[in-house]
Amino acid sequence: MNFLPILIAKRFRIIKNSIFFISVLSNFGVSFSIFVLIISFSMLNSFKESINTTILSSIPHGIIQIPNQSFLNWKDIVKKLQFSSDIMYAEPYIVHDGLLVKNRKIKLINIKSFYYQKYLKKNFRHHINQNNITGNRKGNYRIIISSDLSKYFSIKENDWIHLIFLHSKKKSKDFSLKYFSLQVQSIFHEHGLLDSNTVFLPFNFFKKFFNVNNNIKTIELHMFHPLDSDNVLKKIKKEINSPIFSYNWIQVYKNIYQNIKTIKMIIYFTLLLLIIISCFSIVSILITTIFRKTKEIAILRSIGASNFLIQTIFLYHGLSYIIFGNVIGILISTITILNYSKIMFILKTYFKNNILFDSVYYYNFISLKLDFLDIVFIFISTVIIGIIVNWYPAYYASKIHPNKILK
Repeated sequence: MNFLPILIAKRFRIIKNSIFFISVLSNFGVSFSIFVLIISFSMLNSFKESINTTILSSIPHGIIQIPNQSFLNWKDIVKKLQFSSDIMYAEPYIVHDGLLVKNRKIKLINIKSFYYQKYLKKNFRHHINQNNITGNRKGNYRIIISSDLSKYFSIKENDWIHLIFLHSKKKSKDFSLKYFSLQVQSIFHEHGLLDSNTVFLPFNFFKKFFNVNNNIKTIELHMFHPLDSDNVLKKIKKEINSPIFSYNWIQVYKNIYQNIKTIKMIIYFTLLLLIIISCFSIVSILITTIFRKTKEIAILRSIGASNFLIQTIFLYHGLSYIIFGNVIGILISTITILNYSKIMFILKTYFKNNILFDSVYYYNFISLKLDFLDIVFIFISTVIIGIIVNWYPAYYASKIHPNKILK
């Protein structure tokens, strides 16, 4: 590699008066744009990851619906899926709306069944009493509730609550209310709003009181690789080899991910325009340098410097500002992301009366996740913009004739 253009470009750097001030502002503009761009991308990456965690832990990764005319039984399908390498577990999908009543308070909730206790414990990381999962000594089934509901009703483990089901009758349009007194077996910490109003009851409860065992037409699937749920469902359809309806979690929540990608592109192009504006100020520095260094350019041409050498010198000269600002922006943003929790703790400690940091929602909601590919993509994009923007001044410098200058 020929370092001569870089060495000459280094000698041509101007550090005088107003030019120095413009160069500092240009470097600051590039650095600030890179900083905001990386922080914004990190926030979106973290937001997407938290959505994945919330959604994937709160809903089934896939749903299979058996047609009414089919001779398939849900137990036969579950048995087949147990041997699939893609399925963690499959169980009947039963969800009811109901009312939770305690201490003269009432709230509408989602009541969901669970078939496999070990997977429920794994998903929500709560402590389950291994004994009496289906009932206590009085024969009453026990319930698992969310921490939000426990706070709202001031409920603790082993407390008694009242649950009201709105149950529809088979051969009529009438509804009947079913009332149960249940003991709280455990409290789980939910992952988000999807779980905040949810309670869990064992499948045997629905089997006994609602006679659902022979009427189940919907099965929920939990997969080892939920992001590949489309292909997993295609394999399952081939294995079952019978008409079934199926859909996955991506089809339900696809708009969220499309919106995240759209926002990411809008932020990228908006801040890219800011970087381009900063690059034009660097172009003005480069043109000023060319006008001030015409004698030096003429001397270089007279001793045999080629057009390519002159272009490369001033291209390096302009890029040095952009690369410097780029590196500074990347370093500051990386340090900020890696020390984000400490920074937020300091801000929360010293700005207690500030409305932004006094809010618990604000502090808990924002998080940052650094992605190395984003940094590489931003750095390469900025360098390409710098090359395009600085090409014309470098080309102009290569067309200066030494005979006109040296007269």
